[in-house]
Amino acid sequence: MAKERFPKEYLDKYSSILGSEFGRFISSFEKKEKKAIWCNSLRTTPQELCSELTGRGFCLAPLEFSENAFLIESGPERPGRDDAFMQGRFNLQEKAAMLPAIALEPKPGERILDGFAAPGNKTLQLCCLCNNEAEITCLERDPVRIRTLQFNARKFGMQIDAKKLDFLKFKDREGFDRILLDAPCSSEGLARKRLDALAEWSQRKVENMSKRQKKAVVRGFDLLKSGGTLVYSTCSLSPEEDEEVIDHLLASRDGVTVERVKLAGVNASKGIVQYQGKEFDSRVGNCVRLYPHEWDCQPFFIAKIQKG
Repeated sequence: MAKERFPKEYLDKYSSILGSEFGRFISSFEKKEKKAIWCNSLRTTPQELCSELTGRGFCLAPLEFSENAFLIESGPERPGRDDAFMQGRFNLQEKAAMLPAIALEPKPGERILDGFAAPGNKTLQLCCLCNNEAEITCLERDPVRIRTLQFNARKFGMQIDAKKLDFLKFKDREGFDRILLDAPCSSEGLARKRLDALAEWSQRKVENMSKRQKKAVVRGFDLLKSGGTLVYSTCSLSPEEDEEVIDHLLASRDGVTVERVKLAGVNASKGIVQYQGKEFDSRVGNCVRLYPHEWDCQPFFIAKIQKG
């Protein structure tokens, strides 16, 4: 049973948040999620890739939010062993994890910052969406993870400037047109993938992560040019790591617009504005929560911010 995989503190928390939907939410973790792929359009086209993979037994279904995104309906048990993956023509990526880069809407010629970039899955998307024609700076403070990012940059043909730096210590004078902050979090969403993902979960850990996330989102906003866009995301559904972080930004800075996140073909819920007696700024309702029982996905949260 799914409940046996979760700490009681977690179950009590989400029972309170989801109410009558709680049973469906927990039961969704018992169902194996289908894998998804992102076509590396720097190396091939979606049409060419689909034809190639279909010939090797893959059955792919297009995902509406991007021509490069496909769900693997059936096929080889280990798609990561396919030649096209090994050669960097596609990447395996959970479908909800594809959405932050899509929501950012990067354009060629822009200065773009990927604040927590490794291993580079979302960085690849940014490069594809800009056709490698943007100035993309990628930060990662961990020495092992930065090497993974650099490896993937070579594998996929990404034109990026990878720096071994802590995002909170990064300085820039010019400002960025767009910033992606897929922030380190309590990783609740990984519980659909790994049985032990919540072994070290605690409310205290969530609250500690929230403190760093609040610093990160304010720092990111300060690094934006006027008129620039920031997407903040986590694979957690804890309000402390999500809406509370955006509420903190709204209280800390002027000129913050929380845009309504619109994603084609995605069944998403609005951000919550009340939690444990707290009233968040009503604008956090424009954020989106991706629940596994609503869209058969990894749990995810996305906020889109514009700087006035």
